[in-house]
Amino acid sequence: MRRILRPASKHVDEPLEIPSAPEGVLQVCHPQWRGVRSSAFAFGDPVLEATDLGSLVDRIPDIVASGASTVVIQGWPPSAATFATAASVGGLRVLTMFHSSPAQHGVDGGEAEAVTEMLELHKAGIVGGVATVKAGVARSMRSLGHDVTHVGNRVPALDTIEPAAVADGINVGIFLYPLWRKNVTTQILAAHLLGWRPFVMDDPQVPYLSRNDLTICGELSRDKFLPIQAAMDITFNVTLSECHPMLPMESYRLGVPCLMSRTSDLFAEDADLYELTTVDGADNPDAIAKAAERLLARKVEAVALANASLDTTDRNSADQWRAFTRE
Repeated sequence: MRRILRPASKHVDEPLEIPSAPEGVLQVCHPQWRGVRSSAFAFGDPVLEATDLGSLVDRIPDIVASGASTVVIQGWPPSAATFATAASVGGLRVLTMFHSSPAQHGVDGGEAEAVTEMLELHKAGIVGGVATVKAGVARSMRSLGHDVTHVGNRVPALDTIEPAAVADGINVGIFLYPLWRKNVTTQILAAHLLGWRPFVMDDPQVPYLSRNDLTICGELSRDKFLPIQAAMDITFNVTLSECHPMLPMESYRLGVPCLMSRTSDLFAEDADLYELTTVDGADNPDAIAKAAERLLARKVEAVALANASLDTTDRNSADQWRAFTRE
């Protein structure tokens, strides 16, 4: 049986209010790109959200009046190149960050085109700097002559979240869209192998899963999503490619252990913690199930160690962000 917890929300553009930028840095992102949006807010500088950056071209004088001297385009929303060019002409320093992995670039032409466009605008002097949140990518791209900086995501600061009401049993959050190499079906299979109740962002449309018990959350606003995430016993982020994922960091900050694939550098500095919180068989439901059981059995230890590690991660990322945006 499939339960729909909440239908996908529809975003309606409202008149954009330009936030004040007292430190001179304003971020721009797409309101519906959840991971990128969470990343932008975690960096701490004010965020302006727009589904199409072409709508901001006429607002550049207002952006300057807000105190901004630098705009950081997070991700590459529609019309980003148009906005970047107009902002540069308007006297703003333009920086860009990409949140995709090269593993995606070979299978998703749009991601590769977006990064290429950033690099071309940088070479043309329109974009002043390009950063990636994926560790290990900047050095390799510099070897090709592309000036790219590594800036890891900061850890989100979360207020006290009251967990949503969920059914008894072990609930597992697999809050990933079934595309972009997110490996959703494999993770659902692992959950069912354990007899756990999967909560998913969207239906993966895999017919042989039709009789399985899924709770489909839909696309939720952050204030509605976090209580559901906080109510989980464990979350999965066992993706086939990753950068510096926000969901595991949110999860541990909420006190919920998260199993990940070995595709990012999160917790990599602590071999024992990395072993406990990750699985190398990302395409193997049985391997995921065994690793998840081990992690859940050591939940208290894992959450404490992970949050201590995240404190260090956040300090390092804050330094990287400041160097990229202020120096």
